[in-house]
Amino acid sequence: MLNRFAKFILVSTALSPVLGAVAVNQIALGKDWRDWVPWLSSAVMLGIICWLMLSLVTKRCPVQEVKIKSFERNDKEVVGFMLAYLLPFLSSKNMAFEGQWLTGAYVLFLLVLVFAHSGSLHFNPIMGLLGYHFYSIKDDGDGIQLLIIKKELQRPGETYRVAMLSPGICVHLSEKS
Repeated sequence: MLNRFAKFILVSTALSPVLGAVAVNQIALGKDWRDWVPWLSSAVMLGIICWLMLSLVTKRCPVQEVKIKSFERNDKEVVGFMLAYLLPFLSSKNMAFEGQWLTGAYVLFLLVLVFAHSGSLHFNPIMGLLGYHFYSIKDDGDGIQLLIIKKELQRPGETYRVAMLSPGICVHLSEKS
């Protein structure tokens, strides 16, 4: 189980589009490539880290079976989240962070803290690009967990092999058993 590290990775990678938005904003303002490449590189690097974490989890974390009693899809408000935190970066000339990497790092750090503290782990556009969906599930023991899975759940009562990222967060490993 990865615990806090897994939560940190999930939140950090969920915010990588913000870094991409800063890069796009700087490109649109005609900035030199040295101004926007670090932002874009950081966004891409976070995507790679997310993919590596998922690869590590599927190979190294303990496996358990979860029987789903009921479920609800949690990633349905993706568009709202994207608009909420990308538009300010795309529309404001003042958000270019010209030579102020510390300001950008501070804003990103605050966003990570807010997302981590609020438990908003059910939105991650990078994992969405990798084909994952997020479900709030109730297992047969009436425990509620966040299930990260590539397939779309159709009906309750099925059993899945999962690895626990942290308490209450699991990722699907293979087809149902």
